[in-house]
Amino acid sequence: MFDRLRALLAGGETERQSPAESLCVAVLLLELARADFEFAGLEREAIRALLRQRYGLDAAQAEALLSEAQAQSEAAVSLYDYVAALNARLTPADKFELLRMLWQLAYADGRIEPHEEALLRKLAGLLYVSDADYVRAKLSVADAADPP
Repeated sequence: MFDRLRALLAGGETERQSPAESLCVAVLLLELARADFEFAGLEREAIRALLRQRYGLDAAQAEALLSEAQAQSEAAVSLYDYVAALNARLTPADKFELLRMLWQLAYADGRIEPHEEALLRKLAGLLYVSDADYVRAKLSVADAADPP
């Protein structure tokens, strides 16, 4: 951080590299898991499973990605870099699938907390996901989570 500040003051700010999509997604998942101030083992397992499924990772790769995301998340001042990187890379269909992943995590413990839903709404707006797609993603996950 101090190196960046020195470079900026010296007029030689170098271009920052955008974080990888998988890291951005993992950071958003972690932020959502912590939104209700309870980061349970069930949520950690759900994040691992979602990352493995989306990116075709094995258990060790998913754990390494999760550890990296946790370090990044704890050091981050905001989610801007991660959301901006995702906006630059993802298609509207990809963003819808990301929102479905986030809803799956929110439902992992069997209930949606108000802080989780507020963060989901905020992320949908930042990712330019329409209100219709936001509701469609929520309902598709809720229907799958509720037994008939």
